Amino acid sequence: MLPLSDSLVAAIVALAADAIICVDGDQRITFFNEGAARIFGYEPSEMLGQPLGTLLPVRFRSSHSSKLASFGKSQVSSRRMGERSLISGVRKSGEEFPAEAAIAHMPSDSGPVYSVVLRDITEQRRAHDMNERLLVEMEKAVKQRDEMMALVSHDLRNPANAVKMLAGAILRAGGSDGSGLPSDVADHATVILQAAMQMDALIQDLLDSTRLEAGRLRVSPQWTSADDLVSAAIETLAPLALAKSIVLSRNLPPELPEVYADPHRMNQVLSNLIGNALKFTPARGAVTIEGTREGKFVLFAVRDTGVGIQPEDLPFVFDRFWHSKRLNRSGAGLGLAIARGIVLGHGGRIWIESSPGVETVVRFTLPTIESANIRSSPV
Repeated sequence: MLPLSDSLVAAIVALAADAIICVDGDQRITFFNEGAARIFGYEPSEMLGQPLGTLLPVRFRSSHSSKLASFGKSQVSSRRMGERSLISGVRKSGEEFPAEAAIAHMPSDSGPVYSVVLRDITEQRRAHDMNERLLVEMEKAVKQRDEMMALVSHDLRNPANAVKMLAGAILRAGGSDGSGLPSDVADHATVILQAAMQMDALIQDLLDSTRLEAGRLRVSPQWTSADDLVSAAIETLAPLALAKSIVLSRNLPPELPEVYADPHRMNQVLSNLIGNALKFTPARGAVTIEGTREGKFVLFAVRDTGVGIQPEDLPFVFDRFWHSKRLNRSGAGLGLAIARGIVLGHGGRIWIESSPGVETVVRFTLPTIESANIRSSPV
């Protein structure tokens, strides 16, 4: 590799975008490149021989001069950008601007020489300040949204609970077999009760989604049987499977270890995953919940013979409010996002595999006693 000539090096330095300024032991400028001219607004000929303080706000000139002299006497030969705090420069127009600077000193036959490389960061600073303002405004908006969500959810739950109680009272008035009510009244009351329960579930999903986003969705894990978790979810959704003529079964070996999980939250996860499987599985299909040991975790799987998910849609299934364009919109699109947050909050992981028209499998893991990833904290 051939060495660069002094003239070529001088030309490169002169054309650099950053300001490159050299000063002598009296802190008078001896070199002022084109980058410095563009940043400060002075021609090089105007600045040669001028005090370096000309380029600084008046209030900083005295202190900067003494600091530069102290630096020249120190054992430190250079300080790079990022190793010193931001400084302020002043343009020929009188405008101040923020800057980063690197500095070095070296001896010469005529005394010490100081070399400064200075970068105008006005635009970066403006962008940083704007981001800070946007962040404050966003946090304020999120807080207002959460407060509004809590208020609206509370107000919505009152009438929803009233509807559930009244629909339940009507059905109970007909006796255990419903024979005391006309068939159309019993059917209508059943539909009303189911709609009110669905509304209550949607309200809970909205609340959980905002808590999850804010990191306030709590899990309270305890040692529990994997079989008990699956049994509770199957018991809840067995009537729906029966109504759709879908075989709902489980396949868990008896030797599975206990898992460290919040039973309520895991019932929420399993009910959501099984409910989705039942929703998209046609009559005479099958939904199976499986469990196997995988190292220090128990691996659960919810397998269905439904319509499946297209490969291009798989990366988005856990996004909030996501719905496949190929399927009829149903629900708020929050269930999988909440399920993912809960599983991650337990120290597990969750993913989906699907073969369109054949089957879909949602897998997730929960820690066992051998796992070092045990905690009880907000998600």
